[in-house]
This record gives sequence, structure tokens and C-alpha cells, in this order.
Amino acid sequence: MLNYTPRPWTEFVAGRTIRWIYSGILLACLMVLLIFLMGCLASLSTQWSDNLMLEPDVEVTDQRLVDGNLETVAIALRPQKNKDRAFVIKFPQPQSIRRLIIHNQNLLMFSLEYLEPKTNKWEIAHSVRSRNFDRSGHLQTKFVIDRLRFTSSMIRIKVNRTIDDRIVTKTVVNPDDHVVNVIKRTFAGRYAKFFRVLAPSPAAIREVEAYKLAQ
Repeated sequence: MLNYTPRPWTEFVAGRTIRWIYSGILLACLMVLLIFLMGCLASLSTQWSDNLMLEPDVEVTDQRLVDGNLETVAIALRPQKNKDRAFVIKFPQPQSIRRLIIHNQNLLMFSLEYLEPKTNKWEIAHSVRSRNFDRSGHLQTKFVIDRLRFTSSMIRIKVNRTIDDRIVTKTVVNPDDHVVNVIKRTFAGRYAKFFRVLAPSPAAIREVEAYKLAQ
């Protein structure tokens, strides 16, 4: 006669619960993988227009930005009364931008903006807020910005930081200084305040490409 010892009810419920959790995790992973693959297939199947930057009558702050030559470098200096360095591009008519490629020279942090026709104000389409280096520690040389969806006759790349910028310490700041942070110290019973101020270098880009969906 066989000896049968029934499993405790709590052990049975725990086993079923663990199996349900594992099944849910597996299903979620499969769904994420499916969405990723669908996005990759959509990107591969997308047909793009010719580079809009090479069309005639495109106006830019530095012509080397859109000259089709990766050996030339466009420069954006910081204006005296403005904290922002910017590359501005104006099309002869509004364009429905879906993809932008930036061939980078020294940009670390920046935002891609467009002039909203309805409000005549700059809107952010994409921003890069982290330091971008490859596995070898070299600065990222190319930014491919997909899934854009805006229509405008003007876009700009507003630069916040470059790899060539320096941080200097001041005890007195000017109205136009870009203060990164403030350090407070006490020396020999006396309070002191130091300002860490950004000393910006020229922002540099080799080339910019822009695309819309092919007709």
C-alpha cells in the first residue's frame, strides 16, 4: 500500500503564485521584445526624402553646417548678452521634419528646437542632457534623432555644454555669467561664497542633415 502525504495548502498556493509571477514576467519580456522588433522593422522600412539641408535657399548661421563636407566645422559663439550658443537653420518654406542627424565635433549637452508657427515660440523637439561618450571614452561623433514630428520653417540647435568648456571660480559674478553652482565656506570664522562659472568655448558641429518622409 502506497503512503501518500498530501501537500500543505499554503505550499500549493505559493507554488502556483510563483508560477503565475514567472509567467507574467516572461509575457512582459516577450511583449517588450515584440515592440522593439516592430520599431526596428518600421525604422528599416521607412523611406526618407533627400537631405533637406542641401536644398537651395536654406539659410544658416554658418554655411559650413550644411555644405555637405564633413571635413569643415561650423562654429557658434556665445553672444555677449545671452547665455546660449545656437545654430539656426531657416528653410524657404515649412518642412515636416521626421529625422535629424548631427555630425558632432564637441557638443555634450544640447536641445533641438523648432519655431512653432501658431505661437511663434521655440519648442523643444529633443534634448540631450547627459555626457555622451563611446566605450573607448571618445566623444559621440554622431547623433541620429528619429521619430521627430513637427512642421516648421526654422530649427535651432541650442548648446548648453561642450567638451571644451571650462569651469572657473569667482568671488564676484557679472550679470551675464552662467553660474553652475555656488560654494559656501567658512575660513577662520569668516563666511565666504565662491561661484563656479561656466567659461564657454565655441560650439562646433561638422554637419547637420534633415529629412522628411519620402513622397
